[in-house]
Parts: sequence; structure tokens; C-alpha cells
Amino acid sequence: MQQTPTYTTWKISCRSAEDAQALQQWISDRIDLERVWTDSVRVSPSGVEQAETVRHRLGDYFADIRLLADAQAQPTSFLLVFHRLPDAGRFWNDLMVNILQEIEERPQRASIALDSKGETEPVPRL
Repeated sequence: MQQTPTYTTWKISCRSAEDAQALQQWISDRIDLERVWTDSVRVSPSGVEQAETVRHRLGDYFADIRLLADAQAQPTSFLLVFHRLPDAGRFWNDLMVNILQEIEERPQRASIALDSKGETEPVPRL
């Protein structure tokens, strides 16, 4: 069975350095490990459909989520690193995708591309 990478890094690129800086400031609140994401789940115990609200704290799935400078020192882009906990449940991937979707919806209109996946921590690229 293939092991899921511990580190997943995304490159976020904006049209201007100002947009990149504003987006980084906005993201820093969204990647706080104490942040709770609420998910609605439909269950059917005894054939009766019910909706349940499930709370997911980022810190229960990730050891760290952080921003790094881009390798080429581009002021219009930066890296977003997700460090998954070894025992994180399946929902870690959904949380990561939800954060990336929030970024795509921002007025800065950033593009997002996978930068790397692996078991070694990305080196700060300042």
C-alpha cells in the first residue's frame, strides 16, 4: 500500500506583489491550527435520513500549515506547505482542498499549482 506524503506544497501566484502580500496576510488567519471547519454529513440510521454537523479542527490533521517564500524570490508568488500528521484521518485532504478553494475565490485571483509532495520538510526559500 502506498504511503501518503507527509508534506504537500502548493505554489500560489498572483498578478502583483501587492496582491500576493494581501493574500498572504489573509491566509495566515485561515491556516491557524485552532481553526475549526464544520462539515454537514447525512446519515440514515434505521432508514431515516438525518443531517449531522461534524467539526474538524485543523490541528487534529496537520502538524503545521505555513507560508514560505518562492524559490525564485518572486514577490508575486509564495508557497503554502501542509504538514500532515502521521495519524491524520482521511478528511485531511478535504480540509487542504477547502483551503485552496477559499484562496481561489479571493479577489486577488491567484493561480495554484502543486509544487511538491514528499516525506522531507521543504527548506525555507528566502
